[in-house]
Amino acid sequence: MLLFLNDNLQRNQSGIEHAQIKRLNLFKQFQEPAKIVTRQYSNELHMIVNEAGIEDQDFINLFDYFQDACLVPHRIVKLQDLHLNPKWKRKADGISYNYYDGKTRVIYVRRRNDRDRSIINLQYFDHFGKLLKVIWYDIRGFASVEQLYDWEGQIAVENYLRPNGQLALQKVNFKDRRQQKLTSYHLFDWHGKDWQFANFDELTRFFYDQLIQDLESAGNGPLGLVVDRVYELGWAVLNMHHRVFRVMQLHNDHVNDPSDMLHSTLNYNYQWGLDHLKDWDGVIALTPQQQADVEERFGNQGVKIYRIPGPIVSDAVLNAPHVDFKKRERDLVVMVARLSPEKQQDHLLSAWPKILRAVPDAHLELWGYANDNFDQKLKEQVKAEHLENSVTFCGYTTDVNAVYERAQLLILPSRAEGLPLSLVEAQSRGLPIVANDIKYGPADVVIDHQDGLLTKNGDIDGLAQAIISLLTNQQKLAEFSEHAYQDSARYSAVNVMKLWNGLLDDMKKGANN
Repeated sequence: MLLFLNDNLQRNQSGIEHAQIKRLNLFKQFQEPAKIVTRQYSNELHMIVNEAGIEDQDFINLFDYFQDACLVPHRIVKLQDLHLNPKWKRKADGISYNYYDGKTRVIYVRRRNDRDRSIINLQYFDHFGKLLKVIWYDIRGFASVEQLYDWEGQIAVENYLRPNGQLALQKVNFKDRRQQKLTSYHLFDWHGKDWQFANFDELTRFFYDQLIQDLESAGNGPLGLVVDRVYELGWAVLNMHHRVFRVMQLHNDHVNDPSDMLHSTLNYNYQWGLDHLKDWDGVIALTPQQQADVEERFGNQGVKIYRIPGPIVSDAVLNAPHVDFKKRERDLVVMVARLSPEKQQDHLLSAWPKILRAVPDAHLELWGYANDNFDQKLKEQVKAEHLENSVTFCGYTTDVNAVYERAQLLILPSRAEGLPLSLVEAQSRGLPIVANDIKYGPADVVIDHQDGLLTKNGDIDGLAQAIISLLTNQQKLAEFSEHAYQDSARYSAVNVMKLWNGLLDDMKKGANN
């Protein structure tokens, strides 16, 4: 079995989370055991997991694990289930309620805006109106965590509860002599013992050690770890007391200066992992070019460098009917990516006035959530250039395929990538692409002048001209669209699984030695 390790799983998923989910589905298709493993708490985690198409039995979370709540029957907790004091006066606050003992508010019941008006949390107040504690309900219907507040209104203690109400894990926030904030963890009655941990990383290490010995969760066959976020999880994995096959996944460019692969400083997301390269059993690069660059710089350390792409085109997508190009929205250009400086939406917006002069009806849709308020900078740029009528900020979508099948052209003017999911997904939906020829990915997906065009990073005029040349030649665009459908077969499930089988073979050989 392979366990895919991640820090968190949120509703607004990055390319890493999408890649993990695709990988999990691939393994299920070929009946290879695998699970996604996360460590951050959320009372709505299993709603997010299920919305992502992940079944509870294919997913393990640190808090679930220690709370004995990995597989819990779902139930709805309603207002009448709380058995509140009938003498308290109730006052509505939208769909939620405040409860008063005389004139003093004692509790606030926050309800979810769903069909059943299920309970989200209970907030308790003292006679002075200060918040004392909050009890959060897991989406599956049990009181999951109790947060206790100090006099400064900060969370001092968090008690994580098992479904039977028993205390499982306690998180304590405190300050040292220098007033630096610290956190400790206390695990109660875990296999008959109590455990103390100085920080979250130590708890995470213990979690992984427990998990790999748990036959019910991890099986009894050969076991390996794929670390998808080495910055957050690398220390815990490399400091486990029980040694298992472990590989580090590169999801992006591993250096800060792609023009100097041998000497550039390393991307902070991967620096710690690469600095401890000899402690890994392998590194997964996404493209042949990245595999060669990693081998050239680190190959003398004797660690195997695998090449396995993250994007996977399912059989259903490959066999789906093609969209009639004439039914696509004429001159609709889309970009699907986080609104972030490295994606360089600002370059595309700088090129857009020139594109509008040649194609007055062109419209640009920017899809994706924002990092570090970069969307505000982009919106200011749109306003300064008077582009409000031709540029739309669409936000995050869970139905990105509908976007790909409406548009005529996808743009990716990034300065650094790994192997963008958006390129393969768009290509598999017949969408021609214009992308910067950078490390890594675009040249591995786009066949230049066959299903799209590759442009030079920083050449805004060249970017504009590439887009104009396609929008003003609808016949060529239609031809590119048909080639895109065909070319995406390179990332079929069968082709990608062949590469994973090479890694699985090494894992199984290591387990037998």
